[in-house]
Amino acid sequence: MLKLETGVIALGLLASLLPAQADSIQTPEQFFGFKIGSDGEMARYPKVLEYLQHLAGESPRMSYRELGKTTDGNPYVLTYFSSPENLERLERLTAINNLLADPRKLQAGEAEGLIEEGRPFYFLYATIHSTEVGNGQTITEIAHEMVTSNNKQVAEILENTVLLMVPSQNPDGQMMVIDHYYKHRGTRYSTGFPDLYHRYTGHDNNRDWFMFTQIETRLNVEKVQNTYRPAITHDMHQMGSNGFRIFVPPFIDPYDRNFHPILSQAQASVGMAMATGLVAAGKEGVGFLNQYDLWTPARQYMIYHGQPRILTEIASVHLAMPQIDPTGKPLGPQETRWNFPAPYSSSEWRLRDIVDYGKIAVFSGLSHVAKYRREWLRNFYKVHEDWVTRTESPFAFVIPANQRDPFETFELLEILDIADVEIHRAEASFQADGEEFAAGSWVVKLAQPYGAFAKTMLEIQEYPDLRAFPGGPPIPPYDVTAQTLGMLMGVDVRQIEGSFDAQLRLLAGIKPAAAPAIDPGATAYLIDPGSNAAFKAVPRLQAAGIPLARSSSAFVDRDQEFPAGTWLIPGGPKSHEILAQIATETGLVVSSSSQLPAVDSHLLSSPTRVGLWRGANNMPGGWMMWLFEQYGIEHRIVSAEDFRGDLSDKYDVIVLPAGISRRTILRGLDRRFHDESWDWAYGVGQQGWDKLRDWVLAGGSIIANGDSVETVRSMFDLPIAPVLPLRSGRGQSQAAVADAEVNLRETFQSPANLLKTLEERVVNRSAQFFCPGSLLYNEFDPEHPVAYGMPATAPVFFRHAQAYRLTPGFDAKPRAVSRYPAEGPILASGWLLGEERLRDQANAVAFDVGKGKVVTLASQIAFRTQTRGTFKLLFNAIFHGPARAIDAAELGKTLSRGN
Repeated sequence: MLKLETGVIALGLLASLLPAQADSIQTPEQFFGFKIGSDGEMARYPKVLEYLQHLAGESPRMSYRELGKTTDGNPYVLTYFSSPENLERLERLTAINNLLADPRKLQAGEAEGLIEEGRPFYFLYATIHSTEVGNGQTITEIAHEMVTSNNKQVAEILENTVLLMVPSQNPDGQMMVIDHYYKHRGTRYSTGFPDLYHRYTGHDNNRDWFMFTQIETRLNVEKVQNTYRPAITHDMHQMGSNGFRIFVPPFIDPYDRNFHPILSQAQASVGMAMATGLVAAGKEGVGFLNQYDLWTPARQYMIYHGQPRILTEIASVHLAMPQIDPTGKPLGPQETRWNFPAPYSSSEWRLRDIVDYGKIAVFSGLSHVAKYRREWLRNFYKVHEDWVTRTESPFAFVIPANQRDPFETFELLEILDIADVEIHRAEASFQADGEEFAAGSWVVKLAQPYGAFAKTMLEIQEYPDLRAFPGGPPIPPYDVTAQTLGMLMGVDVRQIEGSFDAQLRLLAGIKPAAAPAIDPGATAYLIDPGSNAAFKAVPRLQAAGIPLARSSSAFVDRDQEFPAGTWLIPGGPKSHEILAQIATETGLVVSSSSQLPAVDSHLLSSPTRVGLWRGANNMPGGWMMWLFEQYGIEHRIVSAEDFRGDLSDKYDVIVLPAGISRRTILRGLDRRFHDESWDWAYGVGQQGWDKLRDWVLAGGSIIANGDSVETVRSMFDLPIAPVLPLRSGRGQSQAAVADAEVNLRETFQSPANLLKTLEERVVNRSAQFFCPGSLLYNEFDPEHPVAYGMPATAPVFFRHAQAYRLTPGFDAKPRAVSRYPAEGPILASGWLLGEERLRDQANAVAFDVGKGKVVTLASQIAFRTQTRGTFKLLFNAIFHGPARAIDAAELGKTLSRGN
């Protein structure tokens, strides 16, 4: 039995020495009651799992295992396919992979013996994007063929490889989408699922491969990638319906410079094997070197762990409904080119076509790896050998011991640790690149097996200036251009060019910093506003009925200086218990005081009633919901139902994430096409719009993020004016802008469309300003409550965002909380064109509007919850909104009644 961790491989290995009993194994058609890929029909995820268990129970070529539960509690499953002999020695084969992944453990010449003995693992997963249902159907036929076929291709695959297959990387979404389809099929309601197909992330679940925020990501990384060390990962997707019928590698520029050249060639060889297999089978519309790049690690964990990423993207249909051109015109581009050898000649495209193309691609990829199994393992070893013997600069990264935010420092180190990056800690002070570092500093050397991941996450990105033609409009990246982790998280990270000696200890795991002891007899507790961890304490303290305040200015307590925004908490057993627990969990530093400081303050509303206008199918809203849950911030999803009563009875603060336009608020989901289970997302109409406005004027607070700033700007006629070109039209969501960038890349499939698009973009002067996901410097006013705890200068994340010029106004009093620098560099990491347009322009602005407050946060201060360094802007705005100004005397009276 396999003992890689607690539990055993289920079912198949008990009969591992028996031949496959093909006559007892049901075909997918027999099991599901319809031919896979039939118009209008889809296999549901629970039934797919039943089928895979059936196959594993009948065949010694397959095993089945549940690795854990998903966000919504569904099984996350891994299946294994190989010869019975290989499956019986799976533990040994896995051990070989782990040895080859760390050449430091091997003696000279030992690797070749392991390469001969080993088998490359081919990791395949499907339906991370749940509306891309075809691949989830395809895996049933792949599984059946692997356990029943005796042809030479399958025999070679079984003998020479181990196929690891996750039938769905997002089981929850598969159930949402397919169940919704069957529930509403044949009714007046839309069969398309109208919301995020993952509780929090929706389509962005495939952008989580370096922050590891979601359960499914962690299962994939920790239970598959880091356990079995596959030599190749194949990620099955679908794309839009109007381009190629299938995309296979290689990818277009740019490639991350930390992508090993061996892997670049390996990815191209597999992609060409797939293209050849498809064309040889008479499949038209096959394309490569188009649209998809290899820049951001948010989509490609595997390439920093010795593997090529094999992405297949197949043209979609609407779930299981065929695409048919009513004029009989062939689908997709029709110009033959070197990377598109045979245009698709039919006017019809069906779910069954997706299944056929997907099967051929998978078996072509598997066959290639099986034929060259030794080369694949040798290259896997060579990639890691090159990293562990690396001598070029930079030599390492150092995270100094003294940090503004110990909690985010812990979270940064934890990310590296999850990715199996080796982290050392200095036992004594040392010097590197002429700088002194204190004992306790962390050191990440790059000469290690997964140095590629560490380097790409910790270094500053310099994205190439890619233009359609010299001086022409920029070619947009597929995703974003910057991921410098220290900048995203507000952690000081130093790149060290030269080698150095230090007394270092390799860490076996990462724990929060040990915080100083908290005096249980203190009169008051004081917390510096620089740590995000304080916001984990606030909801717990509020729930315990403990009053909380924040100092309006700096003060001194026992010779220690505390900045504006310092948290002021009364002493007592309940306060001590909660703060001690938070300090243990996060490393939060809590100062104990024998007296309450005499300082003017703001007293928090308790509880602070938070509403989140999530919006249907709005990814920023889903991410923000996840963020609130991680910090324990009690909140409600704002519903159309709320507008039947008084908003002040439910909310003190309402947060608009990016993507909430005037149209979203007024119209929402159309009740004609969505039943009452979606009434929370219905529009509230002009009457609701006016009610929301009146609620703020009467004392409510509203916080707008990203392009939702335009929504509140129009609602209150705020005295700010956008200074950047409105590239996508006022009120269009950032997600829509990103989709437009992807569509631009799709135009490269047709030279005629490309020329037309480029002409339009030149006319629109799009080349004058362009920032497709970069880190830009801002200057903050940490004396303002919205910027409490922020440094004077720090990067913010900017993607398809806006900046503002303050204008004269009478009804709203604006104050810029953060600005882009008037001089000096603005770009911190990534790609920026037209930075002069940002000079001295506002990003975060706070307004007094009537009796209420409006805060506009124009850049992505909570983008995919990666931007930990700017969370404070959002959290400060939430808790300051309904807070009440009090003087020192009232502070003393209020906190003395604490706990």
